[in-house]
Amino acid sequence: MERRITISNFQMMSLIVISTIGTSSLYAPATFAHYAERNSWYLVVTGGIMGLLNLFIFLKLNQLYPNKNLISICTHLLGPWLGKGLAFLFIFFFLDLSSWILREFAQFFIIALNPVIPQFWYLAAGAIMCAYAVYHGLEVFARVSEIILFVTVTTFLAIYLLLINQYHPEYLLPVLEDGLIQPLKGLMLSMSWFGDLMFISMMIQHVRKTKHTTAYAMGAVGITFLLLLMSVLSCTMLFGGQTTASFTYPSISLIQNIKLFRNIERFDAALIVVWVMSSFIKITVYFWSALHGLSHLLRLRQPRWFIIPMAIGFVIISRFKVWGLIELSAFYDDHAWYFVLFQLFIPAGLLFIAWIKENMAKSR
Repeated sequence: MERRITISNFQMMSLIVISTIGTSSLYAPATFAHYAERNSWYLVVTGGIMGLLNLFIFLKLNQLYPNKNLISICTHLLGPWLGKGLAFLFIFFFLDLSSWILREFAQFFIIALNPVIPQFWYLAAGAIMCAYAVYHGLEVFARVSEIILFVTVTTFLAIYLLLINQYHPEYLLPVLEDGLIQPLKGLMLSMSWFGDLMFISMMIQHVRKTKHTTAYAMGAVGITFLLLLMSVLSCTMLFGGQTTASFTYPSISLIQNIKLFRNIERFDAALIVVWVMSSFIKITVYFWSALHGLSHLLRLRQPRWFIIPMAIGFVIISRFKVWGLIELSAFYDDHAWYFVLFQLFIPAGLLFIAWIKENMAKSR
């Protein structure tokens, strides 16, 4: 894009954790409870395993083609026509996913904070912040993510520990009373949340590689898994499975039960701050991925000129995607396959083709 961009292993880990856990922490407990009730933790475990598989695919592609991102790999493996077509689909997916997250960002503020302010202003504020971060580049918002990671992990751990005397472990019983298969109806949605780490395919070539790079990436999935598991278990042990499924934002209801010294309460503002920061990073990494991919595919000399038009497009598309929160949640439930298709299935197909080509080259 410009000069050689480099980020550290820890910054890569921070970006993965924040982008994966930030938004899912609000929705996951209620959504998983809808499918599995008290056994929601089982969906987190299976989703975490698939998340590791997803990570393995991108790490293996980077090992085979260390100087190429996902867009370059598509054109290298599939040729100039089919490869460019698939690359454009990935760029579209990055743009589309950014607009979905931006709409979540605005919808949350409308419901949880101030419904009077028009939705457009929330969308515009989110787009302006992310466009400003993308303008300054990957290295800048990667450094910011280190601070946000510390705040996010500390806040979540504090919430779950402060509620420990209110938990009812018996709400988790009986365990998997309907077997191992029935709760897996929500597995595709769980895979889509852990699949949010796919932006690593666009920036891993900019990571300062060491022998610990793989460990940092796997550690990011592990941290995400633990935080999401604690979120689901906390809601289930405090409210029960059926009640958790009835909440819009169970984590907000969870934190409202915290009281210190009998007088200090209303800690939900802390969770809102963490969620806003996490959403900012998540929108930014996919915005950057789309711009970076477009720059590589079209060989743009001045890709920054596209930031403002893309930001305006985000606002317009986000505004008319759905009419409200119910339609937004329904789309995620019914079309999780759409996200997993680009996050896991197509990259797995690319890796399979890459293996075939490598074996054919060796056999010659």
